[in-house]
Amino acid sequence: MKKLTREEVKQRMMELMEPIDKQILMCDNEQDLLMMACVMMQRTQEIYVTILGVNGARLMFEDLF
Repeated sequence: MKKLTREEVKQRMMELMEPIDKQILMCDNEQDLLMMACVMMQRTQEIYVTILGVNGARLMFEDLF
């Protein structure tokens, strides 16, 4: 796998954010927005555990707060 430059990472992250931003705009109210945040955090946790393992996921969330 090719190592990406900082600029390539930034560009790719912006591309990946586009569908998320569109979904956020579809939220009708704060309750929808909070539900969206909850499902994103759940999916994030699942991805971290799958790729990094339980301890790696725990470290990622420790750094978050």
